[in-house]
Amino acid sequence: METTLIDRLAVLPAVGTDYRGYDVSPDGSMLAFQWYRDGDWQVFLKELPNGEPRRVGDLSDACCCPRFSRDGKSLYFACDDRGSECFDIWRVDLATGACENLLPDTPDLSPLPDFDVSPDGATIAMSAFDGSAYHVAVMPAAPSPEARDVRFLTRNEYMESSPSWSPDGRRLAFGAATEGQDTAAFLLHLEDGALRVVGGSPRFFAGPPRWSPDGRMLAFAGGPFEHPAIGIYDVAGGVVSWVWQTERDAHAPAWSPDGRSLTFLADHDAETGLFWIDLTSGELREVSIGPGNHYQPSFHPDGTSLFCLLSAPDHPADLYRIDLADGSHTRLTESVPEDLRDFPFKSGRHVHFTSWDHLAEVPGLLVEPEKPTGAGVVIIHGGPTWHHANEWDALRQAFVAAGVTVLHPNYRGSDGYGRRWQLANRWLMGQGEALDCVAAHDELVRQGCDPRRIAVTGRSWGGFLTMAMLTQFPDLWACGVAGVPFFDFIDAQLDPDIREDLRWWDRQNTGDIEKDRAKLEYYSPINHLDRVQAPLLMLGGALDPRCPPRQIGEVAEKLRARGIECEFFIYPDEGHEISGMEHRVDYERRTVDFILRHVGVAAE
Repeated sequence: METTLIDRLAVLPAVGTDYRGYDVSPDGSMLAFQWYRDGDWQVFLKELPNGEPRRVGDLSDACCCPRFSRDGKSLYFACDDRGSECFDIWRVDLATGACENLLPDTPDLSPLPDFDVSPDGATIAMSAFDGSAYHVAVMPAAPSPEARDVRFLTRNEYMESSPSWSPDGRRLAFGAATEGQDTAAFLLHLEDGALRVVGGSPRFFAGPPRWSPDGRMLAFAGGPFEHPAIGIYDVAGGVVSWVWQTERDAHAPAWSPDGRSLTFLADHDAETGLFWIDLTSGELREVSIGPGNHYQPSFHPDGTSLFCLLSAPDHPADLYRIDLADGSHTRLTESVPEDLRDFPFKSGRHVHFTSWDHLAEVPGLLVEPEKPTGAGVVIIHGGPTWHHANEWDALRQAFVAAGVTVLHPNYRGSDGYGRRWQLANRWLMGQGEALDCVAAHDELVRQGCDPRRIAVTGRSWGGFLTMAMLTQFPDLWACGVAGVPFFDFIDAQLDPDIREDLRWWDRQNTGDIEKDRAKLEYYSPINHLDRVQAPLLMLGGALDPRCPPRQIGEVAEKLRARGIECEFFIYPDEGHEISGMEHRVDYERRTVDFILRHVGVAAE
């Protein structure tokens, strides 16, 4: 089979941007990072400044979230079980290279992958499901078959995540989802179990906290503002002070080694910039590398430079080091092969367009080809608390290269545009957000696209909204591709194969399946399949714990019975992210080929 552009782009290397993509050794001599290379997510080590990356271990499952021990002798990481998100924690002896699984024989344990190792190296803290919710737990930093040594520390109604040890090892700080999309920062004293909370309500929210080097303060993003600010919580006094607050959403603060400055991220339209602030003088500098999305900033242990990830329009996420003295930067990983470095990848531009209900101006990202063919595609993001940014997107670049104009609507419910916009779809799922997405069709027509040659696609929540487009507005679309979708609000709350924290989110944001049943049924695409007219392709992962593929076959059967063209494929041994090389190439190729065929464009 001929190799196409999407075949190449689908498997370009990239450093992981979810949870914790990398870590720096305590002496600053080495980086550990999660890298998608050679068709798999694995952990790599790189000696600074110019060492060649080398893979850690030979595991066949996806690995992520590397963490050095405080003495620098060991490296820990999480390993997924075939995409099921039931993670094990592995440890590597850096002197010998020996690897061991600390959670063997735990097929049903589902800890989140961003665990932390105590300062003395004796204990691991994690967030894991205990049968009712995701709670903070600890275990010895030693093998614990069947999770027999895992001990839960909290018992409340919240969904807790991202625990981190205080420098003295006597306390844990962690984040929690409290109600709806409200979040709080918690501080747990291990000796007496005393618990303190910052935020957690619509009037004051707080993201995951980060310890200062001396353990006296916690930095977090949140506040009583429309746009999340950078706050500092004084542990002894219980007082919050605000370091930075503007009309941009701030997040991901990180402390300098001397505790005198912070680095953080701030969103602006469809890009995320990198900032540094001196806590004594208030001096603020933007140290962004270039256009795109910056992720996960941190300091070098000597405080003279920053590390971060940048995903740009012309390359997937790579690791960089930024010199604070002069702002110069060095790329530490290279994700684009030499023969593609001069390829004319396209950057997008931020646009606004009016929603169908005329109640909102919808932000979006428009990406235009050099030679438009008159075809267009609306690509809808998942989440829904996420947003499409002017960063790397293989599908986007493949479509633009073929002359197809791409529009990404950052519909009601997207983050990065303030709290009102993020919360504007709560209890209104499938309603205002769908009107925002269908308005993207009108915007593409205004940009010169043929209204009969516009397709729609998306993954996860974007897959649901793709189905909403085909059922609510069936006359508009040339075709649709629903990736790892769900179809039914009620089934999503009842399906035991879906992770409990995700079902909790649905209960908190979509509605009660008894009180709101009529509304939930009405806005569930599975109940309106008789309206679908456009050809449809559905793609799913057999082990997906977020959007199990059980209903995909049912949808296909009903559509085919009506004579509607409907294709589907379920990838074995894959979860919510289709990550295996052959499967990823197949997923992206099917998506591109199906859409190009139905909008009347030949593949590039």
